[in-house]
Amino acid sequence: MEFGVWILELGFFMGKNKNFFLLLSFIEGGSVMACELIGAKLLAPYFGTSLYVWAAALALTLGGLTLGYFLGGRLSHKYKNNANTLYYVLIIAAILLIVMPFSSYYIMEQTINLNLEMGAILSLLAFMFPPLVFMGMVSPLIINLLTSEADAAGKSAGNVYAISTLGGILYTFLMGFYIIPNFGLSGPAIVSGIVLAVLPLIALMRNVPVNAAVLAVVLLSGAFLSNTSKLEYNEEYQELYHSEGILGQVKVVDHPSYDITPDHRMGRALLVNNTLQTYMGHQHNFKYSIWNWSHYFPTAASIFPAGSDVLLLGLGGGTIVKQLNRLNYNVEVVEIDERVKDVSIEFFGMDPNTVVHIDDARHFLKTVDKKYDIIIYDTFLSESVPEHLLTIEGFEDAKRKLKKGGMIMTNFYGYIKGPRGKAARSVHKTLSQSGFKVDILATPGEEANRNLIFLASLEEKDFTNINYSEPNYPTITNLYDYFVDNRFLDTSDGVILSDKKPRLSKLYLPAAREWKKDYNHYYRKHFLKK
Repeated sequence: MEFGVWILELGFFMGKNKNFFLLLSFIEGGSVMACELIGAKLLAPYFGTSLYVWAAALALTLGGLTLGYFLGGRLSHKYKNNANTLYYVLIIAAILLIVMPFSSYYIMEQTINLNLEMGAILSLLAFMFPPLVFMGMVSPLIINLLTSEADAAGKSAGNVYAISTLGGILYTFLMGFYIIPNFGLSGPAIVSGIVLAVLPLIALMRNVPVNAAVLAVVLLSGAFLSNTSKLEYNEEYQELYHSEGILGQVKVVDHPSYDITPDHRMGRALLVNNTLQTYMGHQHNFKYSIWNWSHYFPTAASIFPAGSDVLLLGLGGGTIVKQLNRLNYNVEVVEIDERVKDVSIEFFGMDPNTVVHIDDARHFLKTVDKKYDIIIYDTFLSESVPEHLLTIEGFEDAKRKLKKGGMIMTNFYGYIKGPRGKAARSVHKTLSQSGFKVDILATPGEEANRNLIFLASLEEKDFTNINYSEPNYPTITNLYDYFVDNRFLDTSDGVILSDKKPRLSKLYLPAAREWKKDYNHYYRKHFLKK
């Protein structure tokens, strides 16, 4: 009984204190940024983290707030000095934020077969836009409650928007640098919603305790649903590790290699945003990749002697690290996501003594003093292309870090012809413009199912002296059999990629759309419970 009286007294105090409304504004501003970051990252396993996804998230955040400001202005005029209206709006926003992880799964299951841009936009409209609309209503309502005289309106509005923006700044740093990387998406969404709702619920209990109790039950039910919602896979899909972070979803999964190898052997997969990054066989204790294209990298690199210094940009599960170690090279790796380093060691058996720099690859190239014999780019993630690495300025940064006689190797998707091949032709043209002599090694298979490896150096290389082999794959004796004939490669329509005019993401998109759809289809076809 005493607790109930205390709650009512606290609610009365809150309703009369202007600082309380400013506190609500601070929390609302932070919740907006939490909603935007979490919403965009919830999209990642389905639609990736490309520029188009982030553009959709930013645009719909602004759109939701715009509509909310308009509706909040109307409500503040209709319900003047009515704090309960503000409390209801905040609680509804909190409920919608809490259920966002739960609703997003079901919404994206319906939109997954749409193209990348439309699927992302419609999904965000369904699960992220509504809570942002209600959050947008908050500032006009608070300004109305704080303003008793017309000449004080400007001061009140300035205070509210300043406090709200400050909350957004602090929440963005907390979410981006600590909370999401350490606690994922569902938990932070639930906690952010509860923080947004708890003070309005207490304040609402003073006037309409029954309504407050009903909303509290709805709030807790939404938290329960969101905390238990996830896709259910069959017993062949054994998830060993799962992490949600600001750089995307990372999973380690054991599953058979359906549609990849004829014998359907068991493999261990590293998936980032539901895209297969590494796939190693259980046979030989995860020493070798199941993919047949991966051993072309060390085969081409083997023209360099033992003891060569190699810089690998992008770690994955450590497949290339193991291959380079077999060639007795001195290997350093740059990886932007520390989780990837940890899972490579724990689940894929990478040597824990491997030198791994947690950094952006371009930043590392600009700041490192050391020079290398080989620099390998393996930073691609289907729909996401690190275009800041593949500009003429980026290649100049890499060129300054090459030893005399050094070589750059760049992994790329398999299209070289037609509209989908324009991105690869542009990379070739940009490397050539940077002064490199460029060859392209194409792994076997159709364009849609192969990889291209750009081999760029300041002087001609002789690839006849190769020396590398792996179990389960025939030893390559003539690497030139896999080279694209430059005499028939027309790069006239390619563009010089530059920092000032990034275009690679757009050129890359047609192929990326198909890959993302194919990957999602693959896992649903074989491993999702029917």
